[in-house]
Amino acid sequence: MLRKPLSVLSSAVLLAALLAPVTKADTSPDFSVWVPTNSEKVLRDQAFPAGAEAGSQHLEMGAARNEYESGQVIVKAGDTPLRKLQVSVSELKQTNGSAKIRSEDIQLFREHYIQVTKPTTGAFPAGWYPDALIPLDGFLDVPANQNQGIWIKVKVPKGQEPGDYTGTVTLHETGNPIVIPVRLTVWDFELTDESHSETAFTLWGDQISYAHNGVQGEEFWKLLDKYYWASVDSRIVPSYLPVPTGDIDQFIQLAEPYILNPKVTSYRLPLYLDAQSQPDWAKTKLLVDRLREKGLLAKAFFYLGGQIDEPAPAVFPKVRDYAQKMKEIAPDVRHFVTTQPTDELVPDVNNWIALINKYDKDYAQERQAAGDHVWWYTSVNPKHPFPSYHIDDELLSARLLSWMQKDYGVEGNLFWSTTIFKKYDGKQYVPRDVWTDPLAFPGANGDGYLFYPGTQLGIDGPVGTIRLEAIREGMEDYEYLWQLEQHIKETAARLGVKDYPVHDSLQFYYDRLYKNIRSFADDPANLLDVRADVAEEITSTDKGPLALVGVTGTGGTRQLTIHTEPGAEVRLGDRVLAPSEKGASYDKFTAEVAVHNGPNEAVLTITRDGVSRTLTKIIQVNGEEPTVPVVFQNAETPADLQKLTSSTVNLSLSDEYVTNGQHSLKAEFRGGVKFPNFRLMDAGKGIPTGDWSPYKALEFDVHNVGETANFYVKFHQTNGKTDDTFIQFVRPDRSKTVHIDLSDIALDLTQMKGIEIWMWQQPAAKVLYFDNFRFLTTASGT
Repeated sequence: MLRKPLSVLSSAVLLAALLAPVTKADTSPDFSVWVPTNSEKVLRDQAFPAGAEAGSQHLEMGAARNEYESGQVIVKAGDTPLRKLQVSVSELKQTNGSAKIRSEDIQLFREHYIQVTKPTTGAFPAGWYPDALIPLDGFLDVPANQNQGIWIKVKVPKGQEPGDYTGTVTLHETGNPIVIPVRLTVWDFELTDESHSETAFTLWGDQISYAHNGVQGEEFWKLLDKYYWASVDSRIVPSYLPVPTGDIDQFIQLAEPYILNPKVTSYRLPLYLDAQSQPDWAKTKLLVDRLREKGLLAKAFFYLGGQIDEPAPAVFPKVRDYAQKMKEIAPDVRHFVTTQPTDELVPDVNNWIALINKYDKDYAQERQAAGDHVWWYTSVNPKHPFPSYHIDDELLSARLLSWMQKDYGVEGNLFWSTTIFKKYDGKQYVPRDVWTDPLAFPGANGDGYLFYPGTQLGIDGPVGTIRLEAIREGMEDYEYLWQLEQHIKETAARLGVKDYPVHDSLQFYYDRLYKNIRSFADDPANLLDVRADVAEEITSTDKGPLALVGVTGTGGTRQLTIHTEPGAEVRLGDRVLAPSEKGASYDKFTAEVAVHNGPNEAVLTITRDGVSRTLTKIIQVNGEEPTVPVVFQNAETPADLQKLTSSTVNLSLSDEYVTNGQHSLKAEFRGGVKFPNFRLMDAGKGIPTGDWSPYKALEFDVHNVGETANFYVKFHQTNGKTDDTFIQFVRPDRSKTVHIDLSDIALDLTQMKGIEIWMWQQPAAKVLYFDNFRFLTTASGT
């Protein structure tokens, strides 16, 4: 993995002074410190990594103007508890100027640990996880041999001078203090107040009222307003505005300042109900008409979660009815439905919110090209290895979700609640001690809340979390990508390049972070490297000679495309490239680059009129060696059928929809049966071997003759463990090749028992055709 510093200081002397060993005299304190990144969780009882000696620790951060940036310091007490640990942070002073980041713009928090006794998944252990961030005021107590995290949050104001700023974090209890050097690089660009990703992170007012001693009336709305702006400050906009909705005139009067605020990217409109709890279409239309008259509809949307949330096919007729009614009363307002794009709902539904594990990039982008809007969401599910906001999951995953959102062109993100302060017991919400019980909703620790109520701390408002900080960091990263996108478009316009594929220029960064939505390395330092490279490109895109660089391709080669000003010389390493196209306003160069797994460095030198510019691009390749198939089930003979097992699926040979050989496997999943499934099990029978480690992937072909089909591919290990996280969708009258990288299976590939293909219960029989089950291995067989 290539590593790059966040910034380079102006002189070796300054760097040496900044990163001098932590000040520590003869009287050593009875605690040690570690400075991890801001995108990882350090459990209360977690051991420090090798090399985390106090003298090697320093805190480095980077930020744009009008951005928050955070860091953390972990203190581990020795054999004696710490009773009065003092923590302070200095102002940050510009190294080559007189500017400062004031102490008032730096906040300190104590990381509160909450015990997870029943892990959300088998990937992470039980233990004490950091979550709530409690404002640090006074002394800290740290029990013997335990960790205590200290969170540092810096606000870089608008207009701040760019450059490097230095300061210190000081920790003192007994003996001499430990002083940790701090360096903040302020990059020369500024984030806008407006976010360019829409969000709908719902505040549950009844739960907030409950947690704040049942506050009602005007005081309740003031309190809800605090939660609203605490959310917006983290660039997640709640769904509903924090104002009463019952009276239309009052709602519009109170809502207008929020709607006009550039930080508020969207807001959810209420669907009024009559005395029988049925939609009051007339009153809802009146609200829409009044908002339209005042020019306040552009940010509005409907989401009828109480009526047609996550609809199953049996509910589709109702969905269509509601969608048509919404188009009648509010044709210019988006009406979102929480389901992935589905052929059976087109064209009635035009605005979709898909669970991230059910997001189909190709179909979603097809619908967007037709004018639809696509968001995504999580709600308890999916769980690791998909990104989540769960307490017992990698903190990095919550941040990476915003990178993936920008990469895939997903326009918004919905989260069902940030304030579940009670506990759902399967029937109703019951009291919960938020400070000791992490399970607000069954199935996932931390799901349903990103805030804690400040009541017990004497805070009349919300207390944030380390998970909320990670989401904010991801939302700010999204803004970096948006800014870079604008700079690339501006450069393309200056060069006269029409319809430049901006995504090709951003692909370098995405590939360095993840292979797909469920496959990414837990490497926070790598993310910070990539983020710093994005910031560097933002600040240098308009420097001459102007150039645009994009990458395409898969497998063992990549194609680089370079656009420059006319007459420029382009070198790739030592090789001079000849232009493939010369125009009046730009020259175009292309080069094919052989690549290997891992990072590949491409160094481009562009020279024009005696001025040179060097661009270093990292091409990350993630397991794309050429492969050959090893077919193990082709459904050609009755003997092949005997290798399959099922009591709920009728299996037979067919000569329809064949992709290899003379026959396919016709699978009729019976209606009215729970979990109809068939299996390819046991080495030497359903599968060729129990050792899958030589193989890279599993593939098979499937054709769907009916309405949209979804099924799961479940993997079994010989010890009974399973991985059931691979859901597949096949559109009506379509064929699909299912490809699953075996490295994504969370099992021991040397001890595999087999494969199961199953569905949820169907109202009627469902027929699919399968063929050509095969493993893929590299051409060398390794």
